[in-house]
Amino acid sequence: MHHRIVSTVVVIIVAMFVAASALFTWAATAVSPTTGWTAQAPDNPHPPARRTDACLDCHVIEEDSLPVTHRHYTLQSCSMCHPQAVRVLVPHSITMGDARCPLCHGEPGRDLGIPPSHLRFETDRCLLCHQVDTRFYDRRPAPAGLSLAFAADIPHPVSGIFEDCSYCHHVDARSSLPENHREFGVETCRDCHLLGEQE
Repeated sequence: MHHRIVSTVVVIIVAMFVAASALFTWAATAVSPTTGWTAQAPDNPHPPARRTDACLDCHVIEEDSLPVTHRHYTLQSCSMCHPQAVRVLVPHSITMGDARCPLCHGEPGRDLGIPPSHLRFETDRCLLCHQVDTRFYDRRPAPAGLSLAFAADIPHPVSGIFEDCSYCHHVDARSSLPENHREFGVETCRDCHLLGEQE
């Protein structure tokens, strides 16, 4: 009788061990990326560099920049699903520093505006991913976030009383200046607006 109880207990323990092993194997497979994964994961936009090889410096669950389902992945597994993307290089000088990037790229709705997903990043991180294209390191940036295709010609002289654009064009209730021009200096008007035909 005693032998039968011991055998039953041993069988139960072995069955529990086998079930626990199977459950552990299933769980490990469920939370680990595999090479057979078919869902489209976003490309990794960061340059391969020492500053960006530790993904978890920026991508954390607490800030919603890392899915909860990734909490058990190792850094070495990131590239299995997220291949290196073609980076957007900065096609102009950055002598002004990246603190001024938002002047031109801070609004997603502007031409060359940042993607909405980038709004959570601090401006001092811009150059971490977007390095300067060495072919254009001394090129002056284009006017801030506006399309040159839609900039109207100046229909009047630009001398005398018309020399200071802000005399007539200013941001207020009766303005003829768009609100998104508020931060532009007067000296930049003719970067976009060409002098039209004068009669």
